[in-house]
Amino acid sequence: MVSPDGPIRSYTVVTCHFGDLFWVSRMLRQVDRFSDGRVVGVVVVDQNRRDRAALESLPRVTQVVEFEPDAGCTALLGHDHPVALNRVMRGTEFTSSHVLLLDSDCFPVDRTWLDRLDDITLATVSRRDALTHPCFMAFPAPLAPFLDFFEGVNGAGFDTGRLIGLQMSRTGHEFAMTRPASRRAFGNTRGTWYLDGSVYHHGNASFVSSGSRMVRRQVVAVVEERYRRHIAKGSFRLDPTL
Repeated sequence: MVSPDGPIRSYTVVTCHFGDLFWVSRMLRQVDRFSDGRVVGVVVVDQNRRDRAALESLPRVTQVVEFEPDAGCTALLGHDHPVALNRVMRGTEFTSSHVLLLDSDCFPVDRTWLDRLDDITLATVSRRDALTHPCFMAFPAPLAPFLDFFEGVNGAGFDTGRLIGLQMSRTGHEFAMTRPASRRAFGNTRGTWYLDGSVYHHGNASFVSSGSRMVRRQVVAVVEERYRRHIAKGSFRLDPTL
C-alpha cells in the first residue's frame, strides 16, 4: 500500500510472556483495539514455556515460540530476556516492513499511537539519560538480526536492550527517542507514558510473574495486584502531562 506520504508501514509485534497472562492478554487486546491493518501479526516468546495454547488464542497472534533457558544470562540477571529477544530477532522471517517490540505490560491507549511512530522509534529509560528501553521500540524489519539486546549486560551492568540506540548510531541510521512523560498514572505513583500519552508502560509485570526470587523481590506483589485490578477496570487516570 502507498499513501501520498510514501509507503504505508506494516508492523509485526514481538513480545515476551513471563507467566502472567493478564498482562499479555490486555496488551494484545489493546493492540487489536487501537490498530488497523498495519499490525499484520504478533510473535510471542513464551518464556513461561507452558502457555502455548492460551497465547495462540490471543488477538493477532501468528506465532508462539519457545527457547531453551540460557543459564548464563539467568544467573546474571534472574531472567534471560535479552537472549530470548536476540533469538527471536535472528530466527524470525518478518513479512512486515517493521518490527514493533512491546513489553507485555506496555500497550496503546488511543488510535493515534501508530501515526506517531517514526521510521525508528526507541523509548528511553528516563529523562536523565539516553539509554533505550525494550518496553517499546519500532524499527525496520531488516535491522532485526543485527541488534544485540545483550550488549552491555556483562561489565557495564545494563539490562536488556539499553544500548540499541548506540547500535543504531553505529550503522548510521537516524532514529527518534520518545521520552517518558514526567507525570505517571495512579496519582503519579506508577506507570510511564510515551508518545504524548498514547502508549502506557506499567513496568513491573515481569517482576511479579518471574520465577526468580532475585527479580520478584524488586516489587511488592500485593501492591501490584491492586494496580492490576484498577487497570482491568480502566479506573486509572490518563495524565501524561509533561
